[in-house]
Amino acid sequence: MKIKLLHIAICLLFLASGLYTHAQTFRDSILNLISKETDSITIAKLYGKLAAEETNSDTLKKYSNLSIDYCGNNMDIKAVATSNLAYAASTEGNWQHSLQLYQHALSMARYNNDSMLLATITLNIGTILEALNEIPEAMANIRLAIDMFKQINNKAWEIWAYRQLCHICTNAKMFIIAEKYCDEMNQICQTSNDPLDKLTAFISYAQMNTFKAESQHHDSLRRILHRTLSACDSIDRIIYENKCTNFDCMTALNESYLERCKAYILLAMADDRYYKKNSDSAQKYLNLADKWYTSTGDSVQLSEVELCHAWLLFAQKNYAKALEAANNYKISSFTSKYLKEHLYDLLSHSHFQLGHYKEAFQWQTTLNKFQNFTTEETKLAQVSERLLSERLDEFDSAEKLLKRKNEELSTSVSDKQSKLILAIIALGVSIFAIIVVCISVVRKRRINKLLKTKNQILLQKQEEIIQQQGIITSQKEKVERYNSTILQSIRYARHIQRMALPDAEDIKMLFPESFLSYMPKDIVSGDFYYVTRCGNFSIIVIADCTGHGVPGGFLSMFGISAIKEILSRPIDNVMPGAILDSMRDFIKEAFSGDSEIDESGDETFSTADGMDMSVCAVNLKTREVRYAGAYHSAYVWSNGIISRLKGDRMPIGRHIKEDGAFTTISQTLKQGDMLYLMTDGIQGQMGGLSGTKFMTKRLLQFFAENASSPVEKQKETFETIMHDWMQNTIQVDDMTLAGIRIL
Repeated sequence: MKIKLLHIAICLLFLASGLYTHAQTFRDSILNLISKETDSITIAKLYGKLAAEETNSDTLKKYSNLSIDYCGNNMDIKAVATSNLAYAASTEGNWQHSLQLYQHALSMARYNNDSMLLATITLNIGTILEALNEIPEAMANIRLAIDMFKQINNKAWEIWAYRQLCHICTNAKMFIIAEKYCDEMNQICQTSNDPLDKLTAFISYAQMNTFKAESQHHDSLRRILHRTLSACDSIDRIIYENKCTNFDCMTALNESYLERCKAYILLAMADDRYYKKNSDSAQKYLNLADKWYTSTGDSVQLSEVELCHAWLLFAQKNYAKALEAANNYKISSFTSKYLKEHLYDLLSHSHFQLGHYKEAFQWQTTLNKFQNFTTEETKLAQVSERLLSERLDEFDSAEKLLKRKNEELSTSVSDKQSKLILAIIALGVSIFAIIVVCISVVRKRRINKLLKTKNQILLQKQEEIIQQQGIITSQKEKVERYNSTILQSIRYARHIQRMALPDAEDIKMLFPESFLSYMPKDIVSGDFYYVTRCGNFSIIVIADCTGHGVPGGFLSMFGISAIKEILSRPIDNVMPGAILDSMRDFIKEAFSGDSEIDESGDETFSTADGMDMSVCAVNLKTREVRYAGAYHSAYVWSNGIISRLKGDRMPIGRHIKEDGAFTTISQTLKQGDMLYLMTDGIQGQMGGLSGTKFMTKRLLQFFAENASSPVEKQKETFETIMHDWMQNTIQVDDMTLAGIRIL
């Protein structure tokens, strides 16, 4: 044992002294390669390697952002770098931002279908959800990650994912479920030759038993804590036998030191006779863990080390210093729910031991309220586990009682009485058997009679069903014929609608560097677009009619006809606002018959029929852009900055502001700028992992990341993003996006 401890101490000293030198040498060599490299993708990969080796949050974010800057549209590199940024956010305790970054990285990883990257990001999302106290969602994501690791046969990551499940169930006090996952993890470890896999399993088992012991009585606590110490001894043995000195093995060893410390603290508080011996052991292992986590800068573990130090003072019966340490403990973003519970518990116990009963009661009340914040699913699992445990205890008690009664009966009854009892039992069994046979015969006859009656009823029902099937089949064929006729009509309506819209060549003639993504919800669309030339200006119109499908299709055809007629008139000075005014007058005149007389005798009109519209006129020679919008806005990307061309908040149709004129915005752009017009079906589309709307924020992010790309690539990327976003949902509205590069 002394040789083993000496070996571990030497390993720790060697690793701690060489850690900084190795990291600095590696960083300098990679930076030297970057200074000589000219290929941007290679530079992005090298910055990614630097980020993977960093433990400092600021340096990690710096190298990850540089990797994103150089990678261009390489989704693999961008996904890994975004995942590293998410990890940096989690080390700072910014859980919500970390979750958003991981979800963005997951979307990019799906683009290239990288199975390993998808699995690890899914696992990290589960870990972040657990930190946000979303226990069922966290467990669902981690189980999904386990299935993905199984598919690619990566046992090391599969074992690590099981450890996360055990950790979540342990913190939620679902110990039976946690033990189940521990057993599954141990079965996988039996087939692995990597000592690190076995270390992962043992540390998970030790943590579960330490946590479980905190809620047990004196005898059970000692027995469970000895399981913790035994698991930690197994970790020492594996490290000694395999001569493990790498970073991961040393991390596992120091995790076992922290579990030993907590186990000895609990033993010291449970037994006053040996509290000095146990508290000294706890102090020894706490010092070892503190030294390691200080050298690695692990803020999360250092937060737990600090609270263990406060509890150790309490176990040493130094209640005043324990209270001082608890009061000085700063709750930060690194403080988990587990640590908060133990902090409030320590404050309550310390005040009680010092005679501050009012403060002790207040902190105990705070602890009780905090513990009531668990989710309904966690409570249900805990109740189920408690009931199962109670039933097992009742079964054990009943089994012991029955055994004792049988022993008493066998010793108190003589041989003669035993023979008499056996004879009575035999007679009773015989009588019972005769009764059972008689009942069976009578029941069998009755059943046969009932079966005969039921068979006759079934035959009648069968005949009725056959007749009804014929009627249903005839009606089904009739409905299918009607449906086929209607679908043919709607498809022909789509053909007519597409014929009325400009084709790709018309758009390219007026806007050489442009793209248009037209995504109807149904066969026919309520969105439409139109392009034409008026003098020196090329005009593009994007519109979203009320409704979608067949009603929207009818209104869009009317809108196409109207805009063509308006733009065919001679226009001296092209002003999009005036075009929208003319369009509104046209629509109001066309729907003037859609009116009713209200109770007071006044004429009222329906406001449901109309459309939202963007009209943009571009002078490609002077690069002047004139824009007007009816409940629409356009966006301009210029040198990485996105600005908004804000339209008026009134539609084309009847409105409370229908007498006001539409505003024309005029702006001169630069060569290479991008102009985007769209309908609101994009922002309103539901999807993603959480089933939320796409929103303008994500659309602006797409513009920022892709505006410098070729226009055809932008269209392909946008449609891929929307397809991935709608993977688990249906399209809720028509979607149209147009992008124009200023030449």
